[in-house]
Amino acid sequence: MMKFFLIFLIFTVSLEASLSKDTLKVVLIGKVSKYVVWPKKESKKEFDITILDNPFGTLPEKVYANKKINSKKVVLHYIDTIDDLKESDVLYIPASQSLQLPKILQHLKGKGIFTISDIKGFAQKGGMLQLYFVSRKLKLKINLQRVREENLEIRSTLLRIAKIIKEEQ
Repeated sequence: MMKFFLIFLIFTVSLEASLSKDTLKVVLIGKVSKYVVWPKKESKKEFDITILDNPFGTLPEKVYANKKINSKKVVLHYIDTIDDLKESDVLYIPASQSLQLPKILQHLKGKGIFTISDIKGFAQKGGMLQLYFVSRKLKLKINLQRVREENLEIRSTLLRIAKIIKEEQ
């Protein structure tokens, strides 16, 4: 299964023309989530993905209709501000929220929510997984220190294909 994911991820991130950047981002939210471990949330029956200031339109519904992550039904939540956040497994923070990033990350401390964004410098600023493009190929940066501070784990399969980043002090 892990080999399949690695092959799929490499194939997916290498697609240059057939999928839009937004589609790749939405798909990767679910794919990388399969390689994150939430020790405190094992008994939950649903897998909650929250998208702040939704930049994707209806794309997440199309991608995650009748899908499961870690054997749990995917439930999507859309919020306009970080104050609207309820319990979630993953939070996607779009580039439109870059000015609010310090407030957002402060609000999330201690909640065990895996954060994903395409904001430039996201991983260095305290986010967990940054998506970025180089030569039209999707790449990943992970702030492993921040992941561990939230008592989450990332499986080595995902760590092997990502760049590990240290947080700015």
